[in-house]
Amino acid sequence: MASRSQHQGHDKYKSRIIHLFKLYAEDINTETQADNAKYLAVLVSGYLEQAIKEILLQYASSISAKPISKYIKETWPTSKNMTATNIESILEQFNEGWSKEFSDWLKVTKKREGRGNRKEDRKGDINSIVTWRNYIAHGQESKTTGVTLVSVKEKFITINDLISLIETMVKT
Repeated sequence: MASRSQHQGHDKYKSRIIHLFKLYAEDINTETQADNAKYLAVLVSGYLEQAIKEILLQYASSISAKPISKYIKETWPTSKNMTATNIESILEQFNEGWSKEFSDWLKVTKKREGRGNRKEDRKGDINSIVTWRNYIAHGQESKTTGVTLVSVKEKFITINDLISLIETMVKT
């Protein structure tokens, strides 16, 4: 039952972010929208970190003896920049096939629906959301001029696709 509540944790986080996107899109004040976009960038980065952690710890507890599962849980870093490189490294530590599958997934580019000629850049989306979070957290907001509700939502879509990919990988 504990593993089920962990999964519900990142699902609730995701639902909250979706709700905030809808709520913030209704605000016509551009200054407020810019602040809300930055807040959402931090939340999306946190969602990425928490979801990966929950999924992999749940996996570890389902296949490992209690002492090993406990060790993995207790030694997991309290905070980890979930850049594409770090995610690939973490996945490789669990399963080399997952790392390869993730690497292949990153290379797929396709045109985004409704976004003109902009191509989806999965690796760039993941790294951008983490970078933005770090700039915001460390008082370097002048480096976040590209953070808008639209740009954060694009990154969030990629993050959701990544979380679905990892959930699928651990189930097979």
